[in-house]
Amino acid sequence: MATTKPAFPLFVLLAYGGFWAWMAIAPTNRFDWLLENLLIFLCVGGLIGTYRRFPLSHGSYVGIALFLALHTYGSHSSYGATPIDPLLQLLFGGGRLPYDRLVHLAYGVLLAGPIREALRRLAGLRGFAADALAVAVVLATGAFYELIEMWVAGLVAPEMGALFLGSQGDPWDAQHDMELELFGAVAVLGLGVLLRRLNLFAK
Repeated sequence: MATTKPAFPLFVLLAYGGFWAWMAIAPTNRFDWLLENLLIFLCVGGLIGTYRRFPLSHGSYVGIALFLALHTYGSHSSYGATPIDPLLQLLFGGGRLPYDRLVHLAYGVLLAGPIREALRRLAGLRGFAADALAVAVVLATGAFYELIEMWVAGLVAPEMGALFLGSQGDPWDAQHDMELELFGAVAVLGLGVLLRRLNLFAK
């Protein structure tokens, strides 16, 4: 495992913090923005609170920060029509605004690695066992987040449920989101298996 020097995690935190502050300026809907950021506050606070006892590798911090940045950008527009949605629609087609789907795919791609690292260190898992459980955790946490969205929308602001859930008229929105998270995790961990077989990546 690559060790982390305090300077690098601090640089990642400051870089993300600067981007977060920029995206906090005049969001589309301030209340929805706050709801979208609740898990960011918990995630960043948890990483800071556990850093001394459980520092992650440089790659894991970068992956987490990139995912949080994607989510932060989406929350600025309440996952509505972001400035890059027209480009994504041109590339991938479809009537639904695709940025939200991109973030769910990124959840699997960018967080499967950090989750696998944590499982290796906490549970001593290696090889296929670490990969399989990392995929399961990605899928489970993705499904749990869909439940959290429903609960928060129902309890805090029922009148904003459609905006916060961001289903955009798709009755299978939650299932499609979890599907992309699953595909992203399987793809990136499968690539890791290939690299390990070529002795290009740590086991």
